Amino acid sequence: MHNEDYIASGILEVYAAGGLSLAEREEVERRAAASPEIRMALNEACMVMEEYASLHAVNPRPELKNRILDQIGASQPAQSSAPTIENDNVKQLLYEEDKAASPYKWMFAASIALFLLSGWLSFHFYSKWQQAEEKLASVTASEQLLAQNFKTTSLQLQQQEKKLAIVQDPGFKHVNLKGVEAHPDASLRVYWNPQQQQVYVDAIALPAPPAGKQYQLWALKDGQPIDAGMIEMLGKGDSLQQMKNIDAAQAFAVTLEPIGGSKTPTLEQLTVMGTVDS
Repeated sequence: MHNEDYIASGILEVYAAGGLSLAEREEVERRAAASPEIRMALNEACMVMEEYASLHAVNPRPELKNRILDQIGASQPAQSSAPTIENDNVKQLLYEEDKAASPYKWMFAASIALFLLSGWLSFHFYSKWQQAEEKLASVTASEQLLAQNFKTTSLQLQQQEKKLAIVQDPGFKHVNLKGVEAHPDASLRVYWNPQQQQVYVDAIALPAPPAGKQYQLWALKDGQPIDAGMIEMLGKGDSLQQMKNIDAAQAFAVTLEPIGGSKTPTLEQLTVMGTVDS
């Protein structure tokens, strides 16, 4: 047993209280002689026990002292055999007192040992419980992060599968929208299926909209603009977006409008435009 565990076991306090057997006392003294740490802890335990005994010491009642003196005085005139009887009585009295005090002494020492042991066990299991709580919190956080990563990866995979299906579907027309003179680096791709009237936008490369503004897609049919929905500025992996259904169009364009869109496009805010190949 390590010194720390031996000290925490409470055996030193039981030693100080006189509750150990001879063999147990010799073992404590042997370990105290071999370890300065145990010797210091034993001295502290003995000091505490002495302070406790002094604090709780009870002085004998005055009448008890007078009664003993009276008994001694009454026995003086007795014959030579009286001292033998007196000595026998004194010995018997001390024996009875020691005999009566012995269980209480043992119970006191055992209670101290039990108190110290219960305190050590409480601290030990509390530490173990705290460690288990920390490990559980760490594992839970790791599982949540793993689940979030899995969800993100799954959504990205679905996006890629959907995009691949659209690209490979011959029913979809690919319309590349290029930036106007004011925005030469802007671009956007539209996938349009005239039979199913489905419209998707992808590969969004538009300037970041200012506060309170949002990009709006328009389908141009016979020179008339048709609202095709608002474009969300998402991450690169989430750029594929489904727009409003369009049954016929000769071109597509994007303008910068107030959030929520406009009924008619603001031509001064035209950003990209592209025609549908016949």
